[in-house]
This record gives sequence, structure tokens and C-alpha cells, in this order.
Amino acid sequence: MFARNFDNVVYFCLAIMSCYSPCHAQIAFDEVGAAYNVHHNLEGSTIGGGISVFDFNMDGMDDLTLSSYAGAPISFYINTGSEFEQIPTLVDNLETVKQINWVDFDNDGDPDLYVAANDGVNRLYKNIGGLEFEDITESSGLPLNVHFGYGASWGDYNRDGWLDLYYVSKGIIGNPEAIRSYNRLFKNNANGSFIERTFEANASDEGKLPFCAAFVDYNNDMWPDIYIANDKLTFNTLLENDGKGAFEDVSESTGANGRMNAMCVNPGDYNNDGWIDIYVTNTPVGSEYFVNSGKVNEAGYIQLDNIARELGISFSGGNCWGSNFLDADNDGDLDLYVSSSIPSPKDVSSAFFENIDGTHFDAPLIDGFLADTSASYTNAIGDFNNDGSIDIIVQNNPPDNFHIWENKSVSDNHWIKIQLEGVLSNRDGIGTRIESYVDDLYQMQFTLCGSGFLGQNSSYKHIGIGNATNLDSIVITWPSGHIDRLYDLVSDQVVYILEGQTTDGEISVDNDVVIVERIITTATEQIREIIPISIFPNPSQDFLTLKADKPVHTLEIYNTSGQLLDNYQVNSVEFSNSMIHLESGLYFLKILFDKSHYTFVKWVKL
Repeated sequence: MFARNFDNVVYFCLAIMSCYSPCHAQIAFDEVGAAYNVHHNLEGSTIGGGISVFDFNMDGMDDLTLSSYAGAPISFYINTGSEFEQIPTLVDNLETVKQINWVDFDNDGDPDLYVAANDGVNRLYKNIGGLEFEDITESSGLPLNVHFGYGASWGDYNRDGWLDLYYVSKGIIGNPEAIRSYNRLFKNNANGSFIERTFEANASDEGKLPFCAAFVDYNNDMWPDIYIANDKLTFNTLLENDGKGAFEDVSESTGANGRMNAMCVNPGDYNNDGWIDIYVTNTPVGSEYFVNSGKVNEAGYIQLDNIARELGISFSGGNCWGSNFLDADNDGDLDLYVSSSIPSPKDVSSAFFENIDGTHFDAPLIDGFLADTSASYTNAIGDFNNDGSIDIIVQNNPPDNFHIWENKSVSDNHWIKIQLEGVLSNRDGIGTRIESYVDDLYQMQFTLCGSGFLGQNSSYKHIGIGNATNLDSIVITWPSGHIDRLYDLVSDQVVYILEGQTTDGEISVDNDVVIVERIITTATEQIREIIPISIFPNPSQDFLTLKADKPVHTLEIYNTSGQLLDNYQVNSVEFSNSMIHLESGLYFLKILFDKSHYTFVKWVKL
């Protein structure tokens, strides 16, 4: 387990290359909700409820935040490593919660909470420390309108280093023009407040019936675009970011304007060609997959073609809702999981599609899923037990509880997980492009906050690499435009990457990007720096000796589980002390230069 409370620091290690080859895997999932101590249920009739798989207590294990029904609180479950422990609710919210987003909107290093409601008010809660939260919706400038809402998504649309908010709305309750619904875009002012830019940015998409939206970079220009799933045959929408603060509706020009009963927005590069494709669920008419080859059509726009049927993933068995791409068997390509509500309680509701070398999908017979007849809506993914295999949590309608599907697939395939921290880019690294290479296998992922149908997936980006024991390289392109390159990464570990980590802290910003730098407003806020630290020798036996380029105030020593073992007052540029009391193994040193600035280094004791 790698604990985020000391930044999940696992730097890359050198290893001998192993050629990539996907190994055959027996894909299997078991339902373990009760065994994991999760007995969550949404009482009454509902069309979906939000799920977040996010490490909100920052201990290196993904926690759960589960939606409520009207009159009931949001539920919070901490991952103990063996089960989920429900804790008292963290916020006073009794509305019908839909989207749940953990997001560091103020770049202060801890996750804040945003929830979208239906027949209620969307609310922003600031994390003030110690799992205490303050409702700052009104003081931050966000509206208090009661509206018909579902999805919400965060992305840095102007690339200034601060996450902005986009949420969908089917109309404001009490407004006689509610039928003329419109979505709303709020720019982050970098001072704890927001200002609406919906109409100035041409982002309203008026008069439709949206369920969800997500920030996606469909044309690979690093400016986040927005795709919107609209219900009742009102045509889906693709808004292209012009890089100057506004969006152009390119839905028809690109072929992305599916006319359907659209439920979700699920981006994923199924064929590893470096272009984001978008899967949108539908009624039994069939879901659609807008595949992006990067080719420009006669109108001068990148063409997106719906080829869901050709790929075998239209899934016309019921009303489909949430979906997620995941590499279930770590073979290096993205498989697909889809939730649906089927009228007959005797029919299987969920569907799992295995990606066959990026050419098409098959539907293997998986015992657990074959027994699933629940009416399902939302799903989200994460590696709950940190075993390197992605698990799934699903929201079902009553009388069924939420399901937790533990990945029990058997293979010799390996994996890498990536945890990002932006410096000039937003702290969460949302909107970052992650490209990985191993032998002839290339993969690309794009980081999101809020996607699918009312879901938030783990912030740890998971990359399957077949039987390779290490990666050739990973290329990280941050929203700022800066690029970090890491080489020869050992498999089966979490890799923490700080923006500027591989360039000695120098961050190159694209010429057309203007960063609004963070201002420290509290004495307790800590800013990560890259300061040269010498440890000699490393590995070492009984003594730890280090030297820094500036005076060190405090040295903290953590094990790989994030447990603080020792704390030393240094007040010097040099430190030396016996470590004979520590067992042999890997340790992480948090070096604080003052109350606000720190760095991390890795140390091995023989």
C-alpha cells in the first residue's frame, strides 16, 4: 500500500527490459459487497445515483462515497485494506444527490467535495482539514437555484492551472422558461470563487435534455472540449474549445451528434491509436461508440464515426446507463463494462465486453455477471484492494444493494499505476495526457473528473502491460503544456509523478497558456518543491546521511504503508543519524524546509 498522505512517492527504478506480449487471462469477477461490509441501498424509485471511488482521506487506498435519496445523507466509507468502514456523514446534505466529485478546486493539496442534485441545489464543500467540510456554495459565487440536474464535470478549460466547473441542467424549478434548459460553465477565479461564463463561452447547449457531460480533448490540441449526452432524441453535442475562452458547436460537422436517448459520456481509446473515442449508452435501440481516427473530413473537422455495432458493443438488451472502459486482464487494451435496467427481473442486466487486440469486442461468459439480474445504473472503477486488478462498484435500484465486483482474473500480466500532482497545472492533474510505451505496445489515457453516468473513477490511472516486467517509458503531457518523460519503470507499483520532476523543477508552459499561480493563503498549506538532496551511501546500512542545498527544518521517515516512523528536528543543511532500529527495506523521507515547503526522496536500508 502506498499512502498519499506522504504523496505516494515511488520514483522510477532501472530494470532490464522485457518484451511485451499479452498473456491469455481467465477473466472473473465475484460480488463481494457484503464481505466488504457495504450494504448500501437507495430506497424508493430512482434513476441512478452518484458513486465516487476516491481516496478522500489520502492514505493510499480508494474510499467510497455513495449517493443518497431525498431525506437521507450521503454515505462515506473508508477503505481499511480488508473492508470498507462506514463513517458518520461528512456533510449535511439530505437532497437527492446525483453526481459526486472529489476535486481540489483551490489547489491546496486536499480534496474538496462537490455534489450535484436533482430537484435540489448543487453544492460545493471546502475541505478545512481533518475531514471537516464547510458549505461555500453561496460565498464562492455558485448558484443556489433548485433545478433538475444530473451530471457535473471538472476541467481546466482555459488552462490557467485552476479547475473549472461544468454541469448539466434540465431546467430551473419555478422558472416558467424551464423547458428552455441550459447547462452552465463556471470559471475558477483562483481565489476561492467562481464566475459564470456560460453564454460568453457559448457553452449553454440550450433547449435539450442532458444527463451527463465530460471534458475531453477530442482533437489532441490540449484544450479541453466538452461532450454532452442528451436524452429524448435531442441530439448529442460536441463543443470544441477554441483556446481563447469559448466553444464552437461542432456536433454535426464531426458526426458526433447522435440522436438518441443518451445516458453517459465514456471516453476511451479502445484501439490504442492515441485518439479519444466516446461511448454513449442508449435504450434497447443500441448504444453508440463515436470512434475517432484523427482524420479530417471534407468539412475540415476531425470525423467521429459510430461503429458500435461493427465492434460488437451496441448492447441492445435493455436501457443502458453507466459504462466504463477498464483493462480487466492487464493485457494492454481497454475492455468495456455496461450497466443497464432491464424490465424483466429474470434477465441479466450487466454486460462485459472483452477487447480483442483493438479489433473488436467479445462477450465472455463470466459466472458472476451471468447471475446479475439487478436493475443497474451507475458504476465506477478502482483497485479497492491494491492487488493490481481493477474492481467495479455498481449502483442498483431497490430492493437490491450496491454491488462490489472484485476482479479475480487469473493471468501473469503486469501493471503500473500513475498518481499525478500538478505544480503549475491544476493540483489533481485533470486534463493530463498519459502515453506509455512497452516494446510495440502504445497506450494513451486522459485524466478526468466526472464521467460515465454519475461516476467518479479512482484518481490512480491504471495501465496494463501484459507480461512485460517494466515499461520502456511514460510521457506525461500536463495541461500547462509541460512534458515529463520517465524511463524503465518497474512493473506492479504505483508511480508518483510531480510536474517538473524529470526536468529539475523547470516547467515549460505553452506559449498560448497563461498560468495563474497559486498564492499561499494559510500558514498550514504546503507546497511541493524539487530541491537537490544527496543521500550517501544509498542504499546504506546503519547510518542515514543526507545533505541539502538549503537548510532542512524537519526530517520525517515513512514506510511504504505511509506510517510515520521517525521525526527529527534538523535545522541544518546536513543530517546524519543511526538507523539501526529500522528493518531492512524501502523508506520515504519527507524533508521540510519550513512549514510551507517540502520535498521527498527515497532511501533503501540494507
